Amino acid sequence: MIKMPIELLAPAGSPSSLKAAIDAGADSVYFGSVWNARMRARNFTKEEIPKAIKYCHDNSAKAYITLNTLIFQHELDPVSEYISFLYEYGADAIIIQDLGAMEIARQVAPDLEVHASTQISTHNSKTASMLKKMGFSRAILARELSIGQAENIGKASGIETEVFCHGSLCYSYSGKCNLSFFQSGRSGNRGACAQLCRLPWKLSYNGKIIKKGYLTGTKDLNTIDEIEKIKKSSIRCIKIEGRQKGPTYISRIVGAYRKAIDTGESSDLSFLTQRGYTKGYLFGNARKEKLTNPNESSFSGTLVGKVERIASHGATIRLCGTLREGDSIRASSSNKVIEIYRMYRNRQQVTSSSDFCNLMIKTLKPGDQIFRVERERIDEDYINQVFAKRERKARSRKLEIRIPEFEKMPDLFYAYNERDLLEDNESKAVVVPLDIATRENVKSLKNAIIRTPRVVFDEEMEDVEKKIKEMKEENPFAIMAAELSMVSDYRTIIDGYANISNSLAASEWKGAGNVISAVASPEIGEDAANKIGLIPFMEKKVELLISENDLAKELDLEDLEGLELIDPRGNRLKLKRRDGRTIILK
Repeated sequence: MIKMPIELLAPAGSPSSLKAAIDAGADSVYFGSVWNARMRARNFTKEEIPKAIKYCHDNSAKAYITLNTLIFQHELDPVSEYISFLYEYGADAIIIQDLGAMEIARQVAPDLEVHASTQISTHNSKTASMLKKMGFSRAILARELSIGQAENIGKASGIETEVFCHGSLCYSYSGKCNLSFFQSGRSGNRGACAQLCRLPWKLSYNGKIIKKGYLTGTKDLNTIDEIEKIKKSSIRCIKIEGRQKGPTYISRIVGAYRKAIDTGESSDLSFLTQRGYTKGYLFGNARKEKLTNPNESSFSGTLVGKVERIASHGATIRLCGTLREGDSIRASSSNKVIEIYRMYRNRQQVTSSSDFCNLMIKTLKPGDQIFRVERERIDEDYINQVFAKRERKARSRKLEIRIPEFEKMPDLFYAYNERDLLEDNESKAVVVPLDIATRENVKSLKNAIIRTPRVVFDEEMEDVEKKIKEMKEENPFAIMAAELSMVSDYRTIIDGYANISNSLAASEWKGAGNVISAVASPEIGEDAANKIGLIPFMEKKVELLISENDLAKELDLEDLEGLELIDPRGNRLKLKRRDGRTIILK
């Protein structure tokens, strides 16, 4: 078998960033318009998308269009029109989270390549195999996998694999985070994440604050020193995160990875982050050292100095780089960008300095780190000069929207601990998490539903399936599955955390096994759920996020029992540790 060269995939949140990515040597670029997971970026208008695709092709790069959000029922027809539009103007692939969008693609553009978004959270071979069977050609794997696990998934499933190599890391598994939606109303699964995990938290125990800081703020991913190892693996594509970054950042990162791939030379990229770097889970660093940086919140430019003291003649800055009049700076204690109109050295006004200077800026504080913020050179006029024409014809047919037929279900009662199992729920079906399920308590319940884990790695699969098999011997009412690998030929109910938000997605899940019913995504209301035949999401205790990070270990604590996270508004959130993973509960 001929080894294919590794593909370098770059982000583009604007036409300027797209041009910067291609100029720096990207093999492919991913970008979006509507229904994309970075709606806070500038993105592309519908008129610009064909021009951007054509510009990529004219410069020997592939164009992947992000359609990686949940799709609501009323959006199915518009999404069908959009996929037809992308296909006709030559998109090389679309990146999808919602299985309903996958069904639409098969109907209107069956030969269009479809990539499974990291929002699907593919973390085992069985899920990858099922995605391939559905028609996905590539799986963008969960960031929590090691390179060995990623390679095994590719080999076992036969699907092409893609991994993130650089950029911001979500604290939660992608696609498994409800924190932003429940706390702010802004859905991360709809591209509007409020990034609450980047805010400063307080950690409380018995009413006493024991920790403060950006407790769930992760360092940035950087694998540039490991490119040769990735090239030798079966991984087909490496992906840079950053559709909210400007063209200067994109140019530098893409250029550095292009050089590493082509020559084996690494580059120092430390000046491009304030949070610090980690090699993440891909190379095991996230398990051997701290993944979070409680002291820093976000990227703030290039470090250029530090405030030594404040006096009547201004703030004295000890510089580690050159600062000039006209530069824009940001202090570590403030997110405000300030332009330098005058700077002094030994009480004399100067135009630049490289060792120290004085700035008459009242908001600076002793100990502040000073970052130079570069002004972006925006180059978007070029895209208006590109002429794009339709390259192929999508199927001209009315979209077939099916409402799946499910069994009528008893009311569901969710048990969260063994005490809950003692309640009188004779008329209800009791949802029992696998980690507290025993033969005895399952047998004692009239209608037990065994709730399977939301995350199962290949090496965990045997133990999980063994316990599920034991529980089946007690003839439970059903199994509840939140991810594809847990769907089987046994009576299965799809969990609300699978995020089904339309009838086509429900039909796709139904076809994955013996699925008798499904709980709707928490993000659609009761009426909307009932209209498409789903059980409304009615849980009292919501898992806001699930993280592979062991927060107890990270914070040098023995356990998370009795601890609460307090957000800047004073909301208190419960913590739970499960299989070394961290769960944040509403």
